[in-house]
Amino acid sequence: MTSDFMSSTNALNVLHNTVKNYEKDVLQFYMANERATSKFTGRFDFKQFAKKMFDPIETEVLGPLYVGMLGECHTWMHSHQKSRVGANGFPHSFVSVPELLLNMILAYQLPQQRFVPNDNPKKDEPGPSDRSRQEDGGEGGSRKKRRNSQAAKRGKNVTINPRVTLSDELSVKLLEEMLKIPLAAESKLWKTAKYVLCPSNSPHQMEVFGEIIAQNTEAGLISFNALNYFMHDQVITQHFKNPATILHALYLGPLNAQTVEVFAANRSAEFRRSCRDVLRVAVRASKDPMSFQHSAPSNIDKQHPDRVKYRDFIETVKQLVKDLNGEYQGSSGIHVGWACAAIKMSLLKKFGQKRYVDKTWRDENYYDLLWTVLAQRPHLKKFVVDVLEKNYGDYEAAKFWRRMQPYQMNPTVIFNQNVITDDPLQPTEEFLNFSPQVQKIFMVSTEKEIRDLHQLLEYKVSREEVVYVGVDAEWSAYVSPSKATILQMAFYDLVYILDLESHQISPESYHLFLSYLFDTKEVVKIGFQFGEDLHQLRAGFRNCATLYRPNNVLCVGKLIMDLVEEVSKLNHAEEFKRDHLPFLIDDPTVMAIGKEDDTKSDPNESISNESVGDLGEPKPMKEESVKQQLMNKGLSYLCEKFLGKPLDKTEQCSVWDRRPLRNLQLRYAAMDAYCMLMLYDKCSEVFSKMGFEVKEFLDKQSPIRISLPLLSEEKL
Repeated sequence: MTSDFMSSTNALNVLHNTVKNYEKDVLQFYMANERATSKFTGRFDFKQFAKKMFDPIETEVLGPLYVGMLGECHTWMHSHQKSRVGANGFPHSFVSVPELLLNMILAYQLPQQRFVPNDNPKKDEPGPSDRSRQEDGGEGGSRKKRRNSQAAKRGKNVTINPRVTLSDELSVKLLEEMLKIPLAAESKLWKTAKYVLCPSNSPHQMEVFGEIIAQNTEAGLISFNALNYFMHDQVITQHFKNPATILHALYLGPLNAQTVEVFAANRSAEFRRSCRDVLRVAVRASKDPMSFQHSAPSNIDKQHPDRVKYRDFIETVKQLVKDLNGEYQGSSGIHVGWACAAIKMSLLKKFGQKRYVDKTWRDENYYDLLWTVLAQRPHLKKFVVDVLEKNYGDYEAAKFWRRMQPYQMNPTVIFNQNVITDDPLQPTEEFLNFSPQVQKIFMVSTEKEIRDLHQLLEYKVSREEVVYVGVDAEWSAYVSPSKATILQMAFYDLVYILDLESHQISPESYHLFLSYLFDTKEVVKIGFQFGEDLHQLRAGFRNCATLYRPNNVLCVGKLIMDLVEEVSKLNHAEEFKRDHLPFLIDDPTVMAIGKEDDTKSDPNESISNESVGDLGEPKPMKEESVKQQLMNKGLSYLCEKFLGKPLDKTEQCSVWDRRPLRNLQLRYAAMDAYCMLMLYDKCSEVFSKMGFEVKEFLDKQSPIRISLPLLSEEKL
């Protein structure tokens, strides 16, 4: 009877065979791991399993078969009276039938890599690392460069595109089926699914997807995981026209504040007001079970697999409102998971490598790191001592830290005896230096000092038509959640570092100063990719409206991109660079700007070493412009190519919330802001040589406009 039923449809038959094979293969996998000596069991390889099941099927029928199998899931589960399949005795192996298919389809549709050996290696010709060693008369080149050079000689990684090319129509059908599949709230599968269904991020396709997702939400045919993901997607979320989507999501799962903020961002005042009304409904619904039932969206079926229970709803709404109000209740220390995984497995070893092997870190850097880690997570003391003794043989340091009492240590008040006391303005041979006109670096940490700085800025605005200020911010990686801890402001003769966590400065003074600085159009704030800095500033001053809509915040990186593009258009570009931009000569990235890419690739395969992540998740396949590649090389690279010397990045991963800052930290922080003025002046000078006014390129930059926090405009 069952065999007759299964043979009635090919999709159902393949689905049945898939489930049987999964139960057998996953049982073998977990039993093998149980017998293995290693404690790490790993994860079942859905890619290999999908190849086993899908490779024998003809390519032209496989795409429609995906849709057919997803559509037959409920029929199969009903006929077999089970919704989850896996290996008995191994609970982690069980997944729902639709989730099994989703994992298989996504794994099968990802590009795959194949190593192609080099048939004609040029053994006699020295590689890049060999040449660098010959030129330098020594080893030369970094270990990474030598490794990459040797790998290139052996062959190359070829990225093979999936067998099935999903048409727009097929992608839409798959999307409709996938939206219904319930997944764990923490699952990241939709990130992969979006890439698989629309790898090009085509605006037209995203428009179609957005409409379908909104329609399925209105019809109640969407899982929480899918709804939460697309509410957080800045493109798709604009297609949700109904503010009640927030309530819909709350009745399906643990909606967080960040998703709600993205959902309400860049909307009309009326829409945002309606969002707050919906949140009020949710708060009332959490008061008692009757209100919870009465407020439930009518389009969510009572049998919906993701529908939440009343107690879970209460906790979600309570936490959501706290987070939307900025009332963070958690620990400000390093997250326990991050501390155990990142620090134990890589962080200390990484910085230990910098200190003991590469010798790019000084004792004061390493000391600060260990102090702040142990002050927050005292139980890591034994691990730190073991690393120092066993990995690096530094028995004196191990003895010192063994005597330390982490429970008595403050993570920001660090008593470091190894601090270098050299003048932060003192010139160096290797790195970029301050102009001789810079008189001093001021640390602003009292009420009087911030008032004096405010008055100085107002005075400059009154005397000068335009005031140029280099700006930058720093925050510590060793606290959670992070927020800006200092703001650097560089004038041509002085550099100010504003302590954003000083107890001697009132919140009102901070608010007044930041509002004036970022609102005044006559003050041109020059930064480098300053958006993240503003995000960290908002984390500390979330109700300062001007941080969301600042005036005249300009990116020196974009100015440099425009400059290089204009230089590339000159008939005598190489001669011009020799005269005015000598450090750019023969730079491969800059040389490529302005030239057309005439290379053609096989549609079925492309050469890449970075197309797919280590765990099978896709990396973005969008093509970067050569100008963007120049930006991505970082500020230090731009300084080297335009000003002749790089920045000293030794303090990049410093403990920035320590007080007082060390002299080397002061130098690093001040130079990060001051180099903005140096780069701006260089751009202005070169534009002038070409007959341009730098202002016309500054005016092209779009202003930063971010929506205020939803509840800052009106409380619930």
